[in-house]
Amino acid sequence: MKSVTLIAATTLVASSAHAAFTGWSVESSGIGNRTIYSVYANFSSTNLRVVNVFNFGRAVTAGPLQGNQIAQGRVGSMNAVHNDLFIGDIDLDEDGTIDVFNNPGTWAAGAGTWTTAATDSLTDSYCTLQGIGGAWGTAFDPSMSFPPFGTDIATNAGWYDATPSVPNIPSAAGRLKVLQVARLSSDLSDFRANLTIGYAVTGTSTALFGYGSFAIPAPGALALLGFAGIVGTRRRS
Repeated sequence: MKSVTLIAATTLVASSAHAAFTGWSVESSGIGNRTIYSVYANFSSTNLRVVNVFNFGRAVTAGPLQGNQIAQGRVGSMNAVHNDLFIGDIDLDEDGTIDVFNNPGTWAAGAGTWTTAATDSLTDSYCTLQGIGGAWGTAFDPSMSFPPFGTDIATNAGWYDATPSVPNIPSAAGRLKVLQVARLSSDLSDFRANLTIGYAVTGTSTALFGYGSFAIPAPGALALLGFAGIVGTRRRS
């Protein structure tokens, strides 16, 4: 199993003294008939805690693009596959009537019989905020109030730290995994989406935000890949 870095993140201009987010990066590995993509948030400092990621695939409708965001918000199809053995029914419009029956898979980390140590997790698609010392206490925001089954993540959706007493801290390499996407290696489609991250410097409550987009290429195109990301950051009190 060999990992390949797909996107190299570079820094644009930091708009605050603590704008530590330097961009998203994606690594891939092959397992059986699947290609597994791990999406990481990268930082220039480890003296911070990550709180949430949100605005998945949100289109930029007003104002200038920030960092390497794309105007459409998302391009292509995610085509994620699950392996968490979770089967459930979905009431899409919350009217009390099930709209989709026996839909397999959920984006929740640790769902069903899935555990971080299980082989299933290696080929599953899930959302997480897994940092140094972090448990798998990742929860979904209201935009993902339905059990998030299926091959895609809803536009504008996000997830957050459900165990703040165990802060999600970047590794010594300055990165933190926020998403894993498993796709069939025969998939020939490309996918790209915006994503925003919220974090704070350790010991402070000031919210900092980073912006950018990440790209998941078709597995067959990995050898030809030449993406480079540029990100922007801002500070909000």
